[in-house]
Amino acid sequence: MTFCRFGLLLVLGVGCDCARAGEAAWSAGLSDRELAIQRWFSALTFQADRRADPWPEWHDDGKQLDVTSLRYQLAFCGYGCAAMAARTPAYRELVQRQLLDLCERMIDVRVWYFVTKYWQYGDGPPDPCRYENVMYTGHLTQLMCLYEHLTGDGRYSTAGWDFVWRDGRKIHYRLERAIERLYRLSGESATGGICCEPGLVFADCNSHSSNSFLLYDLLHGTRYARANDRWFGWMARNFRNRMPFAGTYLYIVYRTKDEMFLPVGDPGADAWALGWGYPWFPEPEFAVKGWRFLRDHAQWISPEPDQLYVKNNPVVGCCGGGTLPVSNAFLPLAGVQAEGAESPTVRKILNWLEANYGRGLDLDGDGHEECYSYHTCDAHRISATGNIAAALATDGDSLRRLFRTSRRDLLTAPAVARVDYPNIYVRAAEYIAPVLRFVVTKGRPGHAGPTEVVCENIPGAAQVTRDGKPFEQVRRDGTKLTIRTDVEGEHVFEVRLASGR
Repeated sequence: MTFCRFGLLLVLGVGCDCARAGEAAWSAGLSDRELAIQRWFSALTFQADRRADPWPEWHDDGKQLDVTSLRYQLAFCGYGCAAMAARTPAYRELVQRQLLDLCERMIDVRVWYFVTKYWQYGDGPPDPCRYENVMYTGHLTQLMCLYEHLTGDGRYSTAGWDFVWRDGRKIHYRLERAIERLYRLSGESATGGICCEPGLVFADCNSHSSNSFLLYDLLHGTRYARANDRWFGWMARNFRNRMPFAGTYLYIVYRTKDEMFLPVGDPGADAWALGWGYPWFPEPEFAVKGWRFLRDHAQWISPEPDQLYVKNNPVVGCCGGGTLPVSNAFLPLAGVQAEGAESPTVRKILNWLEANYGRGLDLDGDGHEECYSYHTCDAHRISATGNIAAALATDGDSLRRLFRTSRRDLLTAPAVARVDYPNIYVRAAEYIAPVLRFVVTKGRPGHAGPTEVVCENIPGAAQVTRDGKPFEQVRRDGTKLTIRTDVEGEHVFEVRLASGR
């Protein structure tokens, strides 16, 4: 099946005060494919018991030492959730439940116990954020920052959390303490880059610590992102692959002991560094040039006229352990930021991924494939789907704007607070003064009867329409409105405030 997406203007909600409802184009919101991926991520996260041992939905290799590790699966799932949630800025209930579950899983000892393989802790409890380990701490802090940024819930900044070792010993953290550790490690590094395992610096993983600095500063008015300029200056100058006839843009890894790069690259690793670097790079030109280099010089294969994939490095692809589909799953996010969502190359890569790995899933056994994933393999399917989901929800600078624009006003604006998920999906939701507009559709074919949609932050009088007609099955409780409706068909609701906020 040929991949398609809405080509309408994306309104991410980060600039809603600058346009009036009569002048702005409403976002198309999420496609059916994105809603199905969102449903799968929900099944993996808050709809599954994270107290279970093991987590049957997640691949656990028993080692946690390579790119099949739980930390990568959790992180990229979360980034996909966050990017899709940005498309429905006036509906945050679902992403709050998803990201909270992912953050709680990330601090579970079964995700970070590997640290004792690399570092010594003496009599103290193992601390996964103490030594280097940007491959864990960078993802942990980026997930927590995105959670706070998208939902307004600052629990990890205020109350914090405990890292609890297997024998019960524990160490307490708040989010800033983890950010400070990363900032100190960057400052102590000769390059500004933080090691993953001892002595090895990867451009890929440092994108997540750099994004964390950016997001934490945005949330709390700090200045940790000062570290990014130094690291970017060194990385952009030195990580460029200088091998003759190289079809990749960057080296994969720098060995600090020898002060040398391993002379190898991989297009998937390039796309990881560029796609997740685009939000934090001081200027996006480096990522744009990198994508164009890959587009023009990588080893592309076209199995069908409307399909493309790139040959990966099977030995060290995506930092080791990567596969052909995994490398290609990283490429669309880099491409849609450099060339926009309608990039011909990106569309052909997505067509190839769709044709070979796209799977509809019936997890609730009702005969309807309500979920969707990209089943590259059991080990990488979650990470691959997370990266593809982020690409589907991104267009040009939209992800960069999300990481750089405060949402404080948005969090107090009119919004959809609650729906009966997964019976009901929210396809679109945004507030452009003085109108809150949202689109609801049925999630389960067997669901019948009326449902309630609760809206919050609705001050004063408001008029409600459904599909363009006045709708009166509404009750008010303070600043909350509860709308009672059927969802036998998809419905477009508008809540028009008497005056703009």
